[in-house]
Amino acid sequence: MPEVQEFAMPATTSANLAVDGGRVVRGGAPFTARVPGDKSVTHRALLAAMLPGAPDTVTIRNANLGGAVRALLPAMRALGLAVETDGTAAGGGVLTVRRGAAPVPQPRREHHGVTGWPQDVPYLQTEGSSAAARLLVGLLAGTGTRAVVDGDEVLRHRPMEWLVEPLVALGADIRHLGDPGRLPVLVESPVHRPGTVDLKVGSAQARSAVVLAAVAARLPVTVRHPVRSRDHTERMLAAFGAGLTELERTVVCDGGGYTVPPVIDVPGDPSLAAYPLAAHLLWGDGSELRLPDVGLNLTRLGFFDVLRTAGADIAYADRRLTSGGEPVGTIVARGGLDGVTALDVDEPALLHALIDEVPLLAMVAAALPGTSRIGCAAELRFKETDRLATTARLGAAFGARVDVVDDGLLVRGGAPLTAGPVPAHEDHRLAMAAATLAVSLPGRTTVLGGGCHRTSFPDFADVQRAVGARIHEDTER
Repeated sequence: MPEVQEFAMPATTSANLAVDGGRVVRGGAPFTARVPGDKSVTHRALLAAMLPGAPDTVTIRNANLGGAVRALLPAMRALGLAVETDGTAAGGGVLTVRRGAAPVPQPRREHHGVTGWPQDVPYLQTEGSSAAARLLVGLLAGTGTRAVVDGDEVLRHRPMEWLVEPLVALGADIRHLGDPGRLPVLVESPVHRPGTVDLKVGSAQARSAVVLAAVAARLPVTVRHPVRSRDHTERMLAAFGAGLTELERTVVCDGGGYTVPPVIDVPGDPSLAAYPLAAHLLWGDGSELRLPDVGLNLTRLGFFDVLRTAGADIAYADRRLTSGGEPVGTIVARGGLDGVTALDVDEPALLHALIDEVPLLAMVAAALPGTSRIGCAAELRFKETDRLATTARLGAAFGARVDVVDDGLLVRGGAPLTAGPVPAHEDHRLAMAAATLAVSLPGRTTVLGGGCHRTSFPDFADVQRAVGARIHEDTER
């Protein structure tokens, strides 16, 4: 048995999720479910409200109100922006950002390797949200706002040099206060040198941080990157009138102006739509599922496109554009996985188009015949967990044969899968992948610590129940 399949159930801090296999059928009408706003677009809309010249009040409609987005709000308040949340609004959450509020300082998290903390600058704690931290560093470097950006103990171990080095090359003074290449960092002075920077990784967060800095500073900058990944920052800023040109693996910022609108609309999150769609396919009862108002950005559709290529009946309908330049529409799935072949992810752009859904894709692959491969995924070692290793352990808990190989995962389908206790490793993507596979297995599955899904998808259980799942939070530990 491969070593990666040997594991002990980890300690958990979140509530468990209990999932009973089988679908609750409600007649012959299509199942319909709405997913929350896109987490990545919501982050960028909040940062847009902080750009120089933005309106005094910016309203973000259909915002994602999960923990990863909320992690950015105290940092914004520490910079003097009032942020109000409304999770009761029809059509999704609403965030309202107002300038000119009194700063609300955050308590500083101690760091054993840091001495001489700067006392005269805002301290911005982003907890476990890498997107909040990285994009915030870029914005501060563009506006010249002095501040310390920090995260929780997990985020402090994730790499930050990917974006700090190109920002420093553009003239910013940014210093790591603790471990080299890690948080916390002190942003002292802004980018000010035009030029060309080469990113070492295909991370959309790194590229977005540099583009945000260049646009905020109105600095002509060319950003070269090794692989195409999600382009929400470029789309949003271009929709606001910023002069951006996208070439092959290159973004050119002309240093011109832009106009941030008072209202920004966020599409439904395709990464969250993947879970009800996967549950529907795993049931395979011949019914139809419709997921309206979901973002159809090509850099985010990898999960659906891989399944379509393998033979799943998935289509896109009702296409249109949001005010932020994002394509949206309805995802329609019919039937199940009969006849679907093994899955193959073999090039970096495709991997980045489904990077958040890798644990889910691996669980779906475990239910298919044949051997599936998910490659080009070394970056997943630096997520909330080492998602290659923890995905393999999750699969093993179900009885699947999932191995870490080179820069990815090899899933040997056909093994009998069984319900039972499985670990989420306090990683929201693993928790939701586990609960989704569990809907198709006889018996009860307990996803240990599965309540961590609130990081990105607070309504996960509600949405899965809307499409027929039998799932609830189990607070008995």
